[in-house]
Order: sequence, then C-alpha cells, then structure tokens
Amino acid sequence: MNSAPLLTIGVPVFNGERYLEAAIESVLAQSFGDYELIISDNASTDGTEAIGRAVAARDGRVSYRRNPVNIGLAANFNLLVHAARGRLFKWAAADDVLRPAYLERCVTAIDGDPSIVLVYAKADFEDGSGGSLDLHDPGWHLVSDDAAARLSYAIRAGHFVNAILGVIRTESLRRTRLMPPYQGGDYRLMAELAVLGKLVEIPERLYVRRVHEASSKGNAEDVVWMRQYWSGSPTGMRAAYWHLCGDLAGIVLRAPIPFARKGVLLTQLARTMGLRRTRLLSELRELAHV
Repeated sequence: MNSAPLLTIGVPVFNGERYLEAAIESVLAQSFGDYELIISDNASTDGTEAIGRAVAARDGRVSYRRNPVNIGLAANFNLLVHAARGRLFKWAAADDVLRPAYLERCVTAIDGDPSIVLVYAKADFEDGSGGSLDLHDPGWHLVSDDAAARLSYAIRAGHFVNAILGVIRTESLRRTRLMPPYQGGDYRLMAELAVLGKLVEIPERLYVRRVHEASSKGNAEDVVWMRQYWSGSPTGMRAAYWHLCGDLAGIVLRAPIPFARKGVLLTQLARTMGLRRTRLLSELRELAHV
C-alpha cells in the first residue's frame, strides 16, 4: 500500500492462537475498510506466528511483525503507535471481537468533532467459552469542555479501561507518554488523553470483551503474572500503584488548567490514595521483602 489509510489498527499479541483468528476476522468483516492492520507478535511460542503470516498473505491491508524476544505488553503496544501511518489509531485486543459497525461508528463520531480525541463503544462481556458474563462497565464518557473535570474522573477511576481500545487521534496519542511498563499504566494514558480532549462512548454494544484464564482481567490479582505481562520480566517495575499515583500527580501539575483547580485535583488524588491504602501498604510490604 502506497497511500496512507485513514486508520491504523494495531494488534499486540503474545501466545494468542486460541482467539487471534476470530479477533482478526472481526476486523476484516467491518463495514469500514480504510485501514491498515499491523500484528505485532511478542515472540509467541504457540501458533500465533502461523496465523498472523497466513492472514497477511491473503489480505494486503494486513502486515505481520515479530519481536525477537518478549518485550512486555507496554512496549509492544507502543511500537504499534510508532509504526502507524493513519491519522486515526486503534489497538485491537487479540482475544476480543468487534461487531461489524464498530469502526464505522467510531470513525464517523471522531471525524465529526475536533474536540474529541477518543471514541469507543460499549461492551458485552464473555468468558473463554463464549458464555455471557454479568459485568458492569461504568465507561469513560467524558464530554465536558472542562479538562479539569475530565481529569478528575480519570484520577478516581478504578474500573474497566475498554475505552483504551477505541479509535484515537494518532497525533493526540503521540503527545502522550504512551503506555508505561507497570500494571494499571492504561489509567495514566487515559488521564493524559482526558487532558487533551473529550472521550466519547457510543451506547451501542459493538464490542465483545473476553475474560478468561489467560487474560489480564483473569489474572489481575497475580502480582508476578501482571508484572511479567506488562514489562516482559517477572522482576519488572514494582509498586505499580505508587508509580501510577506519582504519574497522575505529574499530569495534574503539567495540565493547562488554573492553579487553584490543580490543588483541588491533588487533594482528590490524596483522598483516592487513602481509600486504596490497602494496596499501597501491600506494595510497600513487598518492596521491604525484596
């Protein structure tokens, strides 16, 4: 392809053979077609490579790349942003499914309003066998013109971050620090995007998220597993929530909002940390035993 597509879709994957083909087929079946799809294989040891190469061989919009070693989720996510040619960008999870109108609805919405930096659709949740899960996602529908109000929500959030897999302005995404290598780093990225513009949720359920034994949600309480997942190493960045809180404080201080509002937001962050003090203390105890 010589001309740049409107949208780049990046699929970061590690050992995703069980669901990868269905995830890719759901993209190829979209009603919107002006995209390139880049599969970034994080040194998988299963059949992921064969699936990726086969899809790339039969569809010119698809390309496959492979990291020589597992560099972790965060770095693999970020590589895809750097490789993107579209002025819009979307990460696509290797184990989730997009319903046919997802891209069209998101692209139409974000193209129609320059104040929007991210658009995503509501989700249904399924287990690894396709069974329905009764999970509730409050979402990230942040459409206030006030950046401080949007950032306030991001500071308090502790729920699903499906929104990070929506359609994002590539230029806005590249103004952030992208994904850091610690568990919960997607909250930092959402906070940075919230400062830059509005986040819009499409009410139709056009996304299907799988929660299974090999997914991040399925292993959220396994600290070592999550550290390996995010950084590529079981000895990766520790004290993840302390890092996140420090990063959120920095975002508040750098945000183009009045000084008084910054004080309010920092107070809110301190209160949120107090409510989550059990996690903070647990991380301190872990550091003490390293």
